Amino acid sequence: MKKLIITGNGPYSEMMQKYIVQTGFGNILAYAVDEECISQREIKGIQVISFEELRKSYSGEEVSLIMGIGYRKMGEIRKKVFEKCKAWGYRFENYVHPTALISSDVVLGEGNNILEGVIFESGAVIGDANLFFGGSMVAHETVVGSYNTFSVKAVAAGCAVIQNHCFLGASSAVRDHVTLKDYVLLGATAFGFKNIESYAVVTPAKSLILEGKKSTEFL
Repeated sequence: MKKLIITGNGPYSEMMQKYIVQTGFGNILAYAVDEECISQREIKGIQVISFEELRKSYSGEEVSLIMGIGYRKMGEIRKKVFEKCKAWGYRFENYVHPTALISSDVVLGEGNNILEGVIFESGAVIGDANLFFGGSMVAHETVVGSYNTFSVKAVAAGCAVIQNHCFLGASSAVRDHVTLKDYVLLGATAFGFKNIESYAVVTPAKSLILEGKKSTEFL
């Protein structure tokens, strides 16, 4: 069984611990974070160690890492942790939930977390340390860079390009042949219908509550 260290000690890392246990993906030895981020030395029976302790106690040949850093700061924290650990000689596993569907010709980097029902169609190219929440989808020939987050049921249609550090909110969609440049935030249910420049924020159409109307008047 794989020996694993989860990077991070927040809610997202704890969620990944549950997935790993539930699916028998590996044996978790510890959480690892910067020393100044440690408020408790144990989380539900699993030790929390500093990155310095990680380097002293576990070699890159002995353990693999699981990305346990969420989407705060548009993936910047995730990038710093990933690059730091890679420079020290560690390898990140791709966590793939058993219900995910990944075409055999997909090119997949490392440190990606791919949860329930995620679909990667033929010809997709995926970089490093991306988070794919349940039901999200990357269609055929689409290229996804690194440090992106696809929230629940977010979809990138065919031949699209999602560069780096983007956040696709729940049920958002990117049209085919469209490029999202770095750090684009696509709000929940928003539609990326054309090329979008770096750091843009795209909001969805408003959901209005009709005054003076009852649901029984419609259905």
